[in-house]
Amino acid sequence: MRIKIFPENYKIAIIRTSAIIVLLVVIRFFFIQWFRIFGMSMEPTIHDGSIVLVNKIAYKFHNVERGDIVVFRTSNRPYVYFVKRILAFPGEKLEFRKGRLFINGIEMPEPYLKECGYWNVRPIIIKENHYFVCGDNRTTSWESHFHPQISKKNIVGKLIGFK
Repeated sequence: MRIKIFPENYKIAIIRTSAIIVLLVVIRFFFIQWFRIFGMSMEPTIHDGSIVLVNKIAYKFHNVERGDIVVFRTSNRPYVYFVKRILAFPGEKLEFRKGRLFINGIEMPEPYLKECGYWNVRPIIIKENHYFVCGDNRTTSWESHFHPQISKKNIVGKLIGFK
């Protein structure tokens, strides 16, 4: 009696398995990627230790929108990824008055915040091809939260889910 370790059509099974592995690698590198979040800058929306799913091609077909949560890296730390919310676009004047966000002098609603904090920040003009990002946890000091304006080319993708 002969024991069969592989099915008779094992070559087809190997080809299918290889194709699935290649497909998953392509999806991971070019379309969707997950990240684990460390830190509390996005609380209460996203908690420390959460896993987020990011659509890496979202901004190839659609424009960035105010309020989008994005994953990005900076030029001075290209291997560290950050998660923040888009607050202002290129050319806009951003400022905080008593914790309230103003864009071009108009107060912007931020329904995702539980507490707005007490920041007072002088007007900042957003550079061309850059966005201003900030976390949702605004109860900490401005200095510990401050992030440079990020270049559009450094945005990895748009957050599409988290747990």
